[in-house]
Amino acid sequence: MKKTTMAFIILLLVLGAYFAYDAKWGKSVFLKFYSEDLNTINRISLSFMEDIRFKDFKKAASYHNEDDRKKVNIAKKIEKLFRIKPELLDIMEYEVMESSLDSTKKRGRVKLKAKVHVLNLDKIKNVELILYYKKKDGAWYME
Repeated sequence: MKKTTMAFIILLLVLGAYFAYDAKWGKSVFLKFYSEDLNTINRISLSFMEDIRFKDFKKAASYHNEDDRKKVNIAKKIEKLFRIKPELLDIMEYEVMESSLDSTKKRGRVKLKAKVHVLNLDKIKNVELILYYKKKDGAWYME
């Protein structure tokens, strides 16, 4: 066997071992990608961004718990998150960059990256934002 082929096989084995086991947590790294809770908060985050994109503020508010839904003002939250008035915001693209759960698996956060067009300035901006979640009675709610 050639030396380059042997080196390539060793490299693949080392990378496989790295991805299969995370020494810090003592778990497979792949389990993180297949966590049902992480998938849930990622899905909620993407759905929330889609609702904002299409200016469906009532649906966007539905990701909060019952008490917060009545008092949450999504338009003000958009202005706070993006520092742009909602009517001047055109969300072009968005993606989840990172998501994580705390040690109790009852709190989560999702970091998103969005490409937005500021209509009045005719300017494209790349914005990063973090959405926070809390698990209550088996369901995830945005904070």
